[in-house]
Amino acid sequence: MLNSNRRRVGRSLSIQRNALETNDAIANKNKRLFGKAFVINFLSSPGSGKTSLLESIVPVLKSDGFKPAVIEGDVETDLDKKRIDELDIPAYQIVTNGTCHLDAKMVNGALNNLNRKDADIIFIENVGNLVCPTSFNLGEDIKAVVLSVTEGDDKPLKYPAAFYKSKVMIINKIDLLPFLDSNITKIKENALSVNKDLAIFETFCKKNAKAGNIENSGLYDFISFMENNIRSKVSK
Repeated sequence: MLNSNRRRVGRSLSIQRNALETNDAIANKNKRLFGKAFVINFLSSPGSGKTSLLESIVPVLKSDGFKPAVIEGDVETDLDKKRIDELDIPAYQIVTNGTCHLDAKMVNGALNNLNRKDADIIFIENVGNLVCPTSFNLGEDIKAVVLSVTEGDDKPLKYPAAFYKSKVMIINKIDLLPFLDSNITKIKENALSVNKDLAIFETFCKKNAKAGNIENSGLYDFISFMENNIRSKVSK
């Protein structure tokens, strides 16, 4: 019985390893297809504010002369993609029909349908989940994990892979801190204990921070970070 269980576990690990190797091969193809565009893979729990961040960021990038595009990933519906369409930029919706993450093959299919010819930055809004998406390389340049202060201080410790594999953490909805027990210093300490090299940005996306009017929302620092990375990749 013990040997039988070991064989089953071995087969399962082998299948998983093969699946990730196949995914990585397609991710490398995606990276070539992305070309000079800087690509950010947004990870988060559901409701952290990824789409609201894009609604606030994209108008500023456009006004600064950049050309964003978005790949949306959701288990069901194209509701977020409809919001992105209002920004008048190229966007493509992936509906996973129950799968809890995007993979490189899904993104490859999106790239064949996304009007990305002139895009210099592509946002991939992954499915809201801090577990499964961390295992799948999509060909992106960086992962950015979005954490809402409403989720508490301990999320980086409970879901360390999302923070360890990300280059950026965005602490969102900081305007709600006066009404919560969350401690932003503790959030940072916990995240940096997992990944000491995380670049951390503090943001909120209230209605008056949309449509390019983002004074005092903390978004300009993150936008500057992205614009510098766009210029750096284009110059290589």
